[in-house]
Amino acid sequence: MHPRFNTILRRFALASRWAMAPFCLGLMAALLLVLAQFFRQLAVAVLHFTATEGPEVILAILKLVDLVLVGNLLVMFIGASVEIFLPSSSVKDEGGPEPAVNVDFASLKLRAFASISAIAAISLLENFIDIDTTPKSSVLLEIAMLLAFVVSGVLLALMDRLAAERR
Repeated sequence: MHPRFNTILRRFALASRWAMAPFCLGLMAALLLVLAQFFRQLAVAVLHFTATEGPEVILAILKLVDLVLVGNLLVMFIGASVEIFLPSSSVKDEGGPEPAVNVDFASLKLRAFASISAIAAISLLENFIDIDTTPKSSVLLEIAMLLAFVVSGVLLALMDRLAAERR
């Protein structure tokens, strides 16, 4: 092929990574929603603290922890998305700050599975605390989902380890 065509094709392929920018902006908007929900849950917990008993306080705290985990998951994916269309080398060249997230997609998927498993575990714990009003079939389904996430995460880690040993 003609070298000029190759150059144009390469530039177009590199420029296409900017298609990730709208997704990244959407994740940032979702992070703002999680932040607003966190402060709303915190305000409810603080305002109704005197009228709540032990299990209700624990449930309120677990809901806050759940939102923090979801926020961390979003930040992780935002950092990975930004790294795709704005590599850290270009930020350093422009004199910008060091990137907060170093994208290694093997560790990113493991961290994502760990975060999702933790979120599922928090949800299951909330249902165990409020077990009297929770349908038992719902609890069994959540246990099965949590186990599926944990097993999937362990299998992914094992596959990554085996792949690293082959290199």
